[in-house]
Amino acid sequence: MTNREFLSRRSFLRRASGAAFGVGAFNTLFDLRLMNSAMAAVNVSDYKALVCVFLAGGNDCNNTLIPAPTDARYAGYKSIRGPRLALWEDQAAAAARPLVDGNANPNNYWALPLSTAQTGSQAYAVHSSMTAVRDLFNAGKLAFIPNVGVMLEPATKAQILAKQRKLPPQLFSHNDQVTQWQTSVPDQISRTGWGGRTTDKVREELVRLGIPLGNISLSVSMAGSNTWEVGDTVNQFQVSTNGAVSFKLTSPTDTGYTLPRKTLIDQILRDTANGGDVSLSSARTNLHLKDFQKVSERAIFNGSSLSTALARLTSGQTDAAVGLSIDTAFGIGSGGVTYNNLSDLERQLHTVARIIAERSYLGMQRQIFFVQIGGHDTHGDQPAPHAGLLATTSRALGKFSAATEALAVANKVTSFTASDFGRTFKSNGLGSDHAWASHHMVVGGAVNGGRLYGTFPTLELNGPDDYDTGSGATGRWIPTLSADEYSATLARWFGLDDNAISAVFPNLHRFATPNVGFMA
Repeated sequence: MTNREFLSRRSFLRRASGAAFGVGAFNTLFDLRLMNSAMAAVNVSDYKALVCVFLAGGNDCNNTLIPAPTDARYAGYKSIRGPRLALWEDQAAAAARPLVDGNANPNNYWALPLSTAQTGSQAYAVHSSMTAVRDLFNAGKLAFIPNVGVMLEPATKAQILAKQRKLPPQLFSHNDQVTQWQTSVPDQISRTGWGGRTTDKVREELVRLGIPLGNISLSVSMAGSNTWEVGDTVNQFQVSTNGAVSFKLTSPTDTGYTLPRKTLIDQILRDTANGGDVSLSSARTNLHLKDFQKVSERAIFNGSSLSTALARLTSGQTDAAVGLSIDTAFGIGSGGVTYNNLSDLERQLHTVARIIAERSYLGMQRQIFFVQIGGHDTHGDQPAPHAGLLATTSRALGKFSAATEALAVANKVTSFTASDFGRTFKSNGLGSDHAWASHHMVVGGAVNGGRLYGTFPTLELNGPDDYDTGSGATGRWIPTLSADEYSATLARWFGLDDNAISAVFPNLHRFATPNVGFMA
């Protein structure tokens, strides 16, 4: 059995038709309209992978990318952010930082300038903990996309104040903004994410061309369930950093779908023609049992296929040299570093790299991956924890980039960041609060890197880009680029044509830049 995507549109409709016609049924029909609104041709002629790196909690973009100290805007940045949050001019200034309210200042971080080769007259810098990001940017492998956020339609501050524009519901709410980011449907409830709808389109094209779908799902999550990868047809396959989560069978070391317990599971779950117990045939007509059967069977086969593939990368096996090259890229074996010394985000991306390494063995043409690092809800005591988060993310992106180069797939793998929202420019005294737009990074060999795409906000409280007004303004930047435009650019590189883009991103037509241009 090679088709691991068991939930067909027909079975989904059967389940939906059995429910009361309420919100759930409306959402189902809405999602199906998204999928069927256009007949699309999708380019699946080669391998490509998208990797979503989600910065959960709302990353403080105002210390991720800033005007460089040599830039005229830096003085305003430093003055408004204040000594508790503002990155110092350099390491010496950070070391000589003054006390705050008579106490030692925990803000011991400085600005790390980026190359100005592609940024024109404006100079930028990143947090001092982001050396790998700086190096990727300067090498042309990373682009910054500033001031991106969820929007219903383009909006300026004047239009918002005049109530001439509709805004996303529940601005500054974690749950709502995460869902809107991951679905790209900000004005309605959607059960599918834009990554899931994208892989649904890819799957349709693979089926149309008679190309095998591969031995695992097109969608793999390293961070549990997420909305981004939910599709109508393609189901996300959740994997741990230790590989596939499989049934334990006759002994603690037996993780394959084999031996006596396989027979027992087959008798319960499978149709009679595939080893099922004939006495259970009547029960298998129950739709809930059929769905349970499909989910269970899919998990078993996905897990078995992936475990077999990853085993090929271990010492003494077929692709051991490839596995070693990934370990080397992540620093394993250097200076006594082991896999267990890696951060959780590094381990997630290490496993993603191993799955990509076995793409041919698994028969995969397209894949999307979801990884996540939490802890960005930095309302208090921000400097050290945020520095650690940025350092972890920067190192992980750098190591994963090196791994894709070692695998000779750098041009075929693109990583990108997303987050709930940005954070306030003005400190709340100890940290920063929920805001709107944020700055994001895109990494890969196909990225037109070393530059910024979009418009950096005016760093002024109650200024033209601040959603807040009056003396209490805190600097919640109004997006100048929508999440739809950012995401659609990635999906276009992944292979979707104009028709498929319109179906996957139903809100995109409201904006002027369906292709931001950061992908080659």
